[in-house]
Amino acid sequence: MIYYHDYDIVLNIFLCIIDMILVWELREQLYGRIQKGRKFCALFAAFLIAILMLLPSRFENSMYVVPVSWLLLPFYPKNPKKKLFFEIWLFSILFSCLMILNDFTNMLPRFSHWVMTYLLIIHVVVWLILFFCLRWCRSISTDLPLSLWLLFLFIPVFSFASSVTLIVLLNGNAVSRPVKDLCHLVIQTSFLFIDLALLVFMRRFTEFFQEEKERQLLEQQLCFQEAHYKDMIGSQEQIRRIRHDMKNHLNAISLLYSEGGQKELLDYLHTVSDQIGQTEQVISTGNPAFDAVLNMKLNEMKENGIDCSPALSVPQDMELPFSDTVTILGNLLDNAIHATLKQIEHMEQPDPVTLEKSDLASVEHPVITLSVTWQQGNLFLHLSNPCSAKTVPEYGTGLRNVEETVKKYSGTMQASVENGNYITDIVLYSVRDK
Repeated sequence: MIYYHDYDIVLNIFLCIIDMILVWELREQLYGRIQKGRKFCALFAAFLIAILMLLPSRFENSMYVVPVSWLLLPFYPKNPKKKLFFEIWLFSILFSCLMILNDFTNMLPRFSHWVMTYLLIIHVVVWLILFFCLRWCRSISTDLPLSLWLLFLFIPVFSFASSVTLIVLLNGNAVSRPVKDLCHLVIQTSFLFIDLALLVFMRRFTEFFQEEKERQLLEQQLCFQEAHYKDMIGSQEQIRRIRHDMKNHLNAISLLYSEGGQKELLDYLHTVSDQIGQTEQVISTGNPAFDAVLNMKLNEMKENGIDCSPALSVPQDMELPFSDTVTILGNLLDNAIHATLKQIEHMEQPDPVTLEKSDLASVEHPVITLSVTWQQGNLFLHLSNPCSAKTVPEYGTGLRNVEETVKKYSGTMQASVENGNYITDIVLYSVRDK
């Protein structure tokens, strides 16, 4: 790199360090904090800046800070869709800004002692862009349907490709340099506004998308509550009728016994037992959220021939919002029921070579195990269900929502597959009792 003063290289290193720090902070806001190898990642970033100083150019190394820092992306938590979108968008918008600045500098008189001034302006523009991203990007979610995500991704890709094509077309034209620079400035500014408008639009769209998900979740909660209260009312009504008829039942049993009608007595006892059995056990922990979700899902399990006897130790006034309860319990039990039914369907046409006795038993008597325990402000949830997978598959939308909700409580979520069962263990911290 060519420097005109001894302190130019020091200033340039300082500016690139600021660039890297801002890019680091932006990515931690977008993708999550680096947990493993944080010190090594910082040393690697310093090494990349040192490499940039060796580039044989005057100030183009500022353009390379973002693409070179892509080597740091594996250190951040996995989120490929979000990383791909924001890295392409950020590179496209930085490219547009630098090309616009280049057009301005081409129109201005060139003096050697202005080189570092131009360089400082370029870095300030980069900082403004990164600050803008820090303010606007944190609330943007890329958890969208694939078709919509691809549509949003296409815009920055098209903008960058058009910018490069524009440069090639103008360089191959016989138009004078000032006219080229002016045309390029106008068109490149349009691409810049398109990229900025994309960010604003995507932020508004994801906010609307999130509100729609919350509205659907609220409707689901209301359905759970309505079904739960109907079950309770129906069960209590059946119990009242049986209690009302109990005196008559006892008289009839006594009469049959005194007359020696053992067969008739046995048949009558079976009839009464069936009536009592129809009064399904309703989960009643005193916590409306747990009761509503569990009763709904237990009824669904019973309809599909799945056994489940949950072990619950939940305080009545536990401070866990209804929406979080539905997100965690509802999604986990939905996945458990779906996986169990899929396992049953898979085993209905078994392979005699690979069929094991344990698999056959799990199909004949499918069981979902659930335990929820609250201890000193911490909530422990254990769920086990039959599954056909041999390893833990990638999380779908439901489990990703569960994982995000668990993070709200600084909790942990672990999933494993053992002996044909999918096991999920969740711990939520600081779930207080009122």
